[in-house]
Amino acid sequence: MIRPALVIIGSKLGKTEREDEAIRLASVLEMIHIASLIHDDIIDGAKTRRGIPTLNSLWGSKQAVLAGDYLLAKAMTLVKGEAGDLKAAAMTSAFIRLCESELIQDADVGNYLISSSTYIRRIGGKTASLFALSAYAGAAVTSAEKYQQYLLHRIGYCLGIAFQIKDDILDYTGNAEKLGKDIGQDVHMGIPTYPLIAALEIEAKNNLDKRPLFEMIKNKKPLSKKDSKKVVALTVSLGGVEKSERLAQTYIERALSDINKLNNEEVQTMLLSLFKKLSARII
Repeated sequence: MIRPALVIIGSKLGKTEREDEAIRLASVLEMIHIASLIHDDIIDGAKTRRGIPTLNSLWGSKQAVLAGDYLLAKAMTLVKGEAGDLKAAAMTSAFIRLCESELIQDADVGNYLISSSTYIRRIGGKTASLFALSAYAGAAVTSAEKYQQYLLHRIGYCLGIAFQIKDDILDYTGNAEKLGKDIGQDVHMGIPTYPLIAALEIEAKNNLDKRPLFEMIKNKKPLSKKDSKKVVALTVSLGGVEKSERLAQTYIERALSDINKLNNEEVQTMLLSLFKKLSARII
């Protein structure tokens, strides 16, 4: 419920009489997020999410697709043309970007040799765009000051990037039982994330005659579970996780810097509290 929380927090900067609009938007954004997770699980063939059975594993892909589509349709019926400073186009644009990023990633499965900037663009659309919209929407729908709306959008974006990097790190260092999936699942499915990208950069920079990590993933095809585990081990040993942690921290620091510029103690406290609650993942 991070996204609706960001909407509600942002709404505290605007007019209290528009609170109901903020609550409506919070529900819209959470429905869009849940629908995207349902569709992700279908595409990935995932049996569980965070240890809980997915809809497609319980009821089949057909019913799961319909459930996801229903949530999206329901969410769109709750989006009005304009409320406060928020236009419906802002909502649809973020959702379009989310879908485009997923399509690009899916079309490039097995290509592990992407750049850092490509990775940031992908997670910017896949994750950060909805975080940014959530933080911005609450302030915009309640007609908060434009500068505050801008700051919240940036705070949400940086939070989303940091959140996704930390989530990707868990695929290399997390607890399989707690995650509800095997470690190295992204690697096995042909999806490169920043720890791997960072490890490849480190390996190349070391100018070694042998580059075992590069050799394992250069053929641009999904790996077996056995090879995926080897890639995970090499990524960790090369320092890919530590470099990822540092990148996430830069986005966290940008967000914290902008929080300090909001000039609203209540909202600053709430945002810092949200960061603290997510500390196991993002800080």
